[in-house]
Amino acid sequence: MARVRKEVRGLGPGWNDTLLWYAKAVRTLQSRPVTDQTSWWFLAAMHGFNRTVWQTFSVIKAQTQLPASDVQRRFWNQCQHQSWYFLPWHRGYVAAFETIVHDAVVAGGGPSDWALPYWNYSDAKPNARTLPDAFSAATLPDGTNNPLHVQQRFGSGTTPIQLLTHSVSLAALQDDAFTGGDSDIPPGSGGPQAVFHHGPESQHTNGGLESLPHNDVHSDIGGAIPGKDPNDWHNLGLMSMPITAALDPIFWLHHANIDRLWGMWLRDKNEPHQNPADSAWLNGPANRQFVMPKGTKGEWVFTARDVLDTTVPPLEYTYEDETPPAIEKRRVRRLRTLGARVVPAAREREEAVVGSKKAAELIGASDGPVRVAGATTAAVRLDTPSIQSLRGNLMRATSADAAAGGGEPPRVFLKLEGIRGTSDAAIYHVYVDLPPNADPAQYADRLAGTMSLFGVSAASNPDGPNAGNGINQVLEITEIVDALHLSGQALDHLEVRFVPATPAAASANVSIGRVSVFKLDE
Repeated sequence: MARVRKEVRGLGPGWNDTLLWYAKAVRTLQSRPVTDQTSWWFLAAMHGFNRTVWQTFSVIKAQTQLPASDVQRRFWNQCQHQSWYFLPWHRGYVAAFETIVHDAVVAGGGPSDWALPYWNYSDAKPNARTLPDAFSAATLPDGTNNPLHVQQRFGSGTTPIQLLTHSVSLAALQDDAFTGGDSDIPPGSGGPQAVFHHGPESQHTNGGLESLPHNDVHSDIGGAIPGKDPNDWHNLGLMSMPITAALDPIFWLHHANIDRLWGMWLRDKNEPHQNPADSAWLNGPANRQFVMPKGTKGEWVFTARDVLDTTVPPLEYTYEDETPPAIEKRRVRRLRTLGARVVPAAREREEAVVGSKKAAELIGASDGPVRVAGATTAAVRLDTPSIQSLRGNLMRATSADAAAGGGEPPRVFLKLEGIRGTSDAAIYHVYVDLPPNADPAQYADRLAGTMSLFGVSAASNPDGPNAGNGINQVLEITEIVDALHLSGQALDHLEVRFVPATPAAASANVSIGRVSVFKLDE
């Protein structure tokens, strides 16, 4: 029978049974050596491991015996990011972890139906964005140390830790396709087509759900020590870096929620959302297997195909609530803004299922790299013929029923290419064409999205998983450009402003190889 994962706050305040048994099981797993494939340390290293960092953070000691090198190569440093494998790999990872924790709970006398809870930080209920109490408490009810509480969790400057409002946005649930399109425009809810992530040949663009809320929540929780240099990894929280994130017990509740959001995206009744049918995704990656420990039962090798149905073995879980939120379709909202007649819902675009088949057109870019130091503005010059064509389409949509006949104006995207830096805890809000001296908080309609630097240090390292090429971020700015057009703005260039959203961002070392604008015909 499938276990039911429940929302952590619905289980009751403080030390409810589910969290108390979770804490006891975490303690059990932490008592096992790192060579044990069911230990807390071995499981965390599967997401990311760096001996120097772990030793400096007192996770291991200089004399700690590690697994054999062939075991490390097979199991450790597997995490999939900036890839269409991001969601299926993490689903298998969390499921393997849940099974091992469940076995520890039962062995300790706990309930046989124990399931990993999830944290729905996007809920509108009061305190939904506040770290659950059990993760802040210093001790368990019996007075012993609380293994769910970690010292290296600094947040964004609030006590208790509270996630930023924009960090829990569910905008990615509006993405039409799972897989990113040409030039990663759009990025897709699941990410770009890629091989196994840890290699220079892999893609480096965040998919929709990975970008937001996934990355922002990591950086929001981990943060950096207040008043310390956020560019020095010694000062970062565990959740801020992929190589330490899974050492924080809240990591698993966060990823259970990301997994739930994948299911919600698929259940949207207003859009034809589907997983890729491509065999490269279903059976891949071809260059390296995904493998998880199965407790005392050996190992589990899996592909995306093996984790599509969570109700059957080896997963066997459901969520108590996977109801998609009532979000107005982006396309409908746009056409209403432009004054065009809305196409009936039954007339959907075929390419929405598999990703856009049309090539994205580069219509503008910054003159060169952009150095982001605190609040920073970058000018993006736009190609005159392309903008004239775009404005012509917008004018037709505004004055006629062009959309009803299949003539919906192009969508517009902002691409931040080659983001490099040394502070994984930094988060920026990205605005387009703010008025001079404007308070960004007063212009929510100019907010393109967020830029979280989770994973940027490793991606900037020539010897890291992205071969030093950094990370790409894609933000849709269609509605902002529509509004600028309706206001009569010339659109010969755009001013892109990066506003620090966290204390770490105010002094982070960040550069962007190119800030570009793409147009995608529908």
